[in-house]
Amino acid sequence: MKIAYLCSDSDVPILGHHGCSVHVRELTNAMVEAGHDVFIICASAGSSTRIKMKAPIYELSPHGLDAIVWKSLATEPLIQSSRLERDLKSVLFNQSLKNEGRSILQRERPDLLYERHSLFGWAGVELSQRFGIPLLLEVNAPLCREQAGYERFTLGETAERIETEVLQRADAIIAVSQWLKEWITSKGADERRVHVVPNGISIALFNASTCCEDIRSRYGLVGKRVIGYLGSFQPWHDVDGLLMAFHELYQDNPELRLLLVGNGPRRMGLETTVRRMGLESIAIFTGNVAHDLVPSFIGAMDIAVVPYRMKQDFYFSPLKLFECMVARRPTVAAALGQIEQIIEHGKTGWLYTPGDREKLADGIATLLSSSELASSIAEAARRKVLNEFTWEATAARITHLAQVLIESGRSVSKARA
Repeated sequence: MKIAYLCSDSDVPILGHHGCSVHVRELTNAMVEAGHDVFIICASAGSSTRIKMKAPIYELSPHGLDAIVWKSLATEPLIQSSRLERDLKSVLFNQSLKNEGRSILQRERPDLLYERHSLFGWAGVELSQRFGIPLLLEVNAPLCREQAGYERFTLGETAERIETEVLQRADAIIAVSQWLKEWITSKGADERRVHVVPNGISIALFNASTCCEDIRSRYGLVGKRVIGYLGSFQPWHDVDGLLMAFHELYQDNPELRLLLVGNGPRRMGLETTVRRMGLESIAIFTGNVAHDLVPSFIGAMDIAVVPYRMKQDFYFSPLKLFECMVARRPTVAAALGQIEQIIEHGKTGWLYTPGDREKLADGIATLLSSSELASSIAEAARRKVLNEFTWEATAARITHLAQVLIESGRSVSKARA
């Protein structure tokens, strides 16, 4: 099967290190390894020279007069004062993708279009209809809802109208969580066309030999019990709660250390909290790390924590949860959404009530005090992820669905324009 993967979001560089970039790479790599011919058309390829891709990349950069127009957007006073730059660039890119993508598709002649849903991302639907190729749309978030109130999201009404049309017109949709499936159907998509396929992990990355001792040595963790967090520091990640729980545990056990791996908008505030608590040398911030180093950083932890605040619209399929579990780290996680569906409390992880810092501290203390329980949970968690949540398994489910679409033509249940 020949697959054209479309990603029109310039904030998702294919060679980047955040979860969204990892998702694109690992899924397309798994498709290629399964014997499919895949190529990527994107707004941003990224600049890393360390990352190797199995699928070729077409990066559509503006040229000629288009480049002059795009550059002018960055300096035009009216656009800047109205905070329109990002939204207009997204609109312009999708127009460019529709036009330039046409020549690429004519040359490559794929059997399927697979698109990562993005704001103002209508080009995939247009190309699908023009060439008569099925469109399989991957939805990772309710984007307009997620962006509501953001000062740079000024064309919200236009974006929401496009989003609704695209969800209704795609031949089939991959939702990474059950919450997203329900939201997508609430937007008018036929439930029969929406399939829940969670995120996964790379077997090769987490089967490779890793050495965590150099990480422990680098950060002064040798001989210590290490509580760890890996991810972005977003408002919904309750890293503040983790700090409070850790501080309570540290009072009784000064050999504990907290390893915080990643970066994000809440980091500066968290560093201020750490200084106020007098934990500067105890709570360690590493900053972002390359994805191929993630197993070593998780391996340096005795207990991994996946903390969240209470959130009614918990639509995530957390990559870091799977990575901590497959790395054989006993994991304490907030009982929310897909996390609660994946973790069996006391057997493949330890759940606590979101935002409840006392319950979080109790969970960490329980696993620290029982090496037998911690080891049992860690092994069971790894088996579960390897059996159910790998990129290879995800790619197999998606390409099976794609084959059905190709063989049957456009879904008869598709909502028409």
